[in-house]
Parts: sequence; C-alpha cells; structure tokens
Amino acid sequence: MYKIALIGFGSIGFRYFEAINKIKLPNIELFIVDNKIKSLIKKMNLSKKFFKTSNNLKLIPKKIDLCIISTTCKNRHILLRRLTNKTNIKNLILEKPLTQSPNELLKLDHILKNIKKIWVNTDRRCLNIHRYIKSKLNKNNKISMKVEGNSWGICCNSLHFIDLFHFFCDQYISSIEEKTFLNWFSAKRIGFKELDDGELKLKFGKHELYLSSSKKKSSKKNLKILIKNGKKKFYIKEEMKHFELKYNEKISFFKNEPLSIKMTNILKKIILKNKSNLPHYSNSSRLYYPLISFFLKKWQVFNPKSIKVPIT
Repeated sequence: MYKIALIGFGSIGFRYFEAINKIKLPNIELFIVDNKIKSLIKKMNLSKKFFKTSNNLKLIPKKIDLCIISTTCKNRHILLRRLTNKTNIKNLILEKPLTQSPNELLKLDHILKNIKKIWVNTDRRCLNIHRYIKSKLNKNNKISMKVEGNSWGICCNSLHFIDLFHFFCDQYISSIEEKTFLNWFSAKRIGFKELDDGELKLKFGKHELYLSSSKKKSSKKNLKILIKNGKKKFYIKEEMKHFELKYNEKISFFKNEPLSIKMTNILKKIILKNKSNLPHYSNSSRLYYPLISFFLKKWQVFNPKSIKVPIT
C-alpha cells in the first residue's frame, strides 16, 4: 500500500489530486489536509470514497511514501516542523515559492536535512522543449535569457525560470539588480503582495537572466522568452496548449500539457522508483536564498520593521 499525503487543497492541490487519480495504481491510500477541507470537498462535489480528509495533521500516519506540500509558503517551516516531528516522510514535493524570508529558508533547510528525497515543483527543466534547447547550448559562450510577459508574477513564479536558467548554464546567482524599477502591488490572493511593472537582471557568473513583467492591461498573459548563446538565438512563445519555438529560421511546436497530466508521470516515477527529474530541494534552496533576500530588502524599504515578505 502506497500512502500519499496532500497538504493544501486549493487550485494547485486539486491538480495534484487529479494527477494522483490518473496514476491508476490500485494500492494507493490518500490523505488530504486543508483547514477548509469540508467546504472545498462540497464545492468540488467530490466523493470521499477513495481518500480521507481532515483540517489538521493528526490524520497523517507515522510513515508516508510521498508527501506533497501545496499550501502557500506562509509559515511553511512551522508546518513542516510539525509534520516531520510526527511522520517519517520517504519522498517530499514542495510547491514554490519556498518561504517568505531568508531566515525561514535557513530554518526549513535545517528541518528537512534528514529527508534525502525532496523535490521542488519547478518542472520546466523536465519539458522536451527546454531539454532540446539545452542540447544546443554551449556553456563556454555567454548565455543570456529574457523572460517577458504581462503580470506573470515575479515573486511567485521567478524560481521556475531561475531553475531553468541554472539548468542551462550550470551556474548559481552571483548578483541581482533592478534594471528598471519594480513596484509592489496587491496579489490576487487577499493579503499578499507581488512585484510588477519592471525588470530584474540576475547574473550567473558570465551568464545573464532578465525577468520582465509589464502592468499593461491585457487579457493575455502569454510569456515570450529569448535565449542567446553566441550566434544562436531561440525565440519561445508560450501558449496555453503549446510552446512555439523559432530556431535557425525554423518554427517547431511542443505540446504544453496541463499540470495534472504532467504531474501524473512525475508522481508515478517517485512512488514506484523514488526518483524524479525535478530539481532537488538543496539546489532550489541555494538558488532561492539570494532571491528572497532581494525581495525582503526591497519590501523593507517601505516596511522597515518587517522580517518577511507577504508573498504567496
């Protein structure tokens, strides 16, 4: 019997739930925890025949084959300290962002130090389009990548592209600066904030990553990515159902599967083989530390007494 714990049952948590259902292994026991679980189950009109639910961690057994954390990052270190004190976790998946402060990240590092198999769901390095691009890159030449789009969530989603760029260049962040000034805005989720309407420049040794988000009014939030490496140029346009890649005057299309479908094979591999192509937590933590440190310093300009950034 494979025991799986899903902590957090919002929109992302539900996608994991769909992926688990698609695995189609007869011997899965699923435990779902969310502080609003009753109303969520009723809203989604789900039958509780194949899983158990609770609004607290008491439901989680002493041993778990796979635990998925899909809550917000607020007080995540406290949640995982409580969870690891009562449960032995064999495999763990964390959603980004990891924490709301560098101090919380260090605490999380300490809490998770005895769990060997921890992955962060920044899955772009797993996609065929990005694996193809990496095969064409020469790390001896400077690699530059620019990501631009409309209000795509720099605080929430930049770790996706930072991990992808690390996958391309195999270097870590050496500096972060604002190329154009970013402003704080209210995020969609009430009580949280997001940076927008500007551009970040991140250096990875000689390689450079630019993250640009515009506040222009538009119904489309499709991202555009430009990668330069010597004389090579890759233009990527992300659509809902596919990626369009222009390289060497040729246009190719790569399928963009929904999260629930992409995660099905990832979860199955973890459950059956205890392996994954997702980045390991230790790698993601090293990439995230300078980023959350930058966010906190920027937030403290207007909120000098704050010890963490209200991002989700």
